[in-house]
Amino acid sequence: MRYGIFAVALLLAMLRWKGTLRAIRKGWLLWPIIGLLVLSSNWTISPAYTTESIRGEVIPTAVFALYFASRFNMREQMRILAVTLGIAAVLSLFYAIAIPEVGRHLDSKFEGAWRGIYSQKNNFSTTMTLTMLLFFVLSLLSRNPIEKLLSRGSLVFAVAMLILSTSKSGLIIFFVMLLVVITARLFRWRGRRSVLLIDLASLGLLSVGTVLSQTWQDIVIALGRDPTLSARTYIWAGVILNVERRPLLGYGRAAFWVPENSLAKEIGLLASNSDYIPAHAHNGFLDILLEIGIIGFALFMLGLLLSYAIAIRRAYLANAPEDLWPFAFLTLMVASNMTESVLMQRVTLYWVLYMVMFLSLQIWPAQSRDLSTETADGPAKLEGAH
Repeated sequence: MRYGIFAVALLLAMLRWKGTLRAIRKGWLLWPIIGLLVLSSNWTISPAYTTESIRGEVIPTAVFALYFASRFNMREQMRILAVTLGIAAVLSLFYAIAIPEVGRHLDSKFEGAWRGIYSQKNNFSTTMTLTMLLFFVLSLLSRNPIEKLLSRGSLVFAVAMLILSTSKSGLIIFFVMLLVVITARLFRWRGRRSVLLIDLASLGLLSVGTVLSQTWQDIVIALGRDPTLSARTYIWAGVILNVERRPLLGYGRAAFWVPENSLAKEIGLLASNSDYIPAHAHNGFLDILLEIGIIGFALFMLGLLLSYAIAIRRAYLANAPEDLWPFAFLTLMVASNMTESVLMQRVTLYWVLYMVMFLSLQIWPAQSRDLSTETADGPAKLEGAH
């Protein structure tokens, strides 16, 4: 199925070669990261795992993101994503009820927690958080009454699914996200500079708050959570030590968290006093450092900051869902990656959507009213097309 999707996306991208070439030119900060991931086969500590990941994950997802971003505008992307996430939520409900041994955790420390069609409840909760945010944006700004009604119903359904996953951190992230989005909307008439400061402050506070909401001992214990974030703090400490050993280019794509790696075993021993090996660093930014080092991380952060700056411009006075969505998604992505790894670690929806978002912000113009100047007493005017 994976290679079938890759083949179809490649064929369609080739048939639409003019749009594809345009999108390739716009991805000048994205393709060096993909190139580093591919070239990491030359310095990886686990050649077999790296080669398999490059062939089955890195290249197929990059080609799919290239086609998807160049073929569909941002409103079409949102609608396709809404249908896809809605189907995934319904399927998760079906499996949790009809086949509980598949859709729920029955014999682990998460006993009773729903995981739906996903491998683990944390994967389920991060996807449901994304689902809730998408439907919230659609319900907030959609001018189609049927779409608005369906979005509100889907939002309530996704919230219920998240609660059944027992993920308290997912609920915290979502409600803080609501605060960030609503605050940005309330202050949209205060002028461009104030909105910029508010949005950047919101991003920073959300990132810090996501961690502090779980690491501050009294709050975490009150929520029934481990003050070490289920040993995440031990994992982070071990990862940082290993990043310092190979700082520039890292250990290679998908090469660190493998059973044969003694360094990963040491981190597992530090976290659990057993032979447990974590699946990832439980922090997306640390996993980037492990895979492609400081060089790759710097390229990623440069692209992220550029995308976020454009997303803020589009969100300013946004009257269409597709203009608010990039800001909301990128903020959620940053927050989610503070305690989970939903970026480059294996195939994740967040990484695919980030590539699509980066390209789309460069390709598709804003739909809301263009603004180009700023006055002291009124809102700023910004350029709609990029």
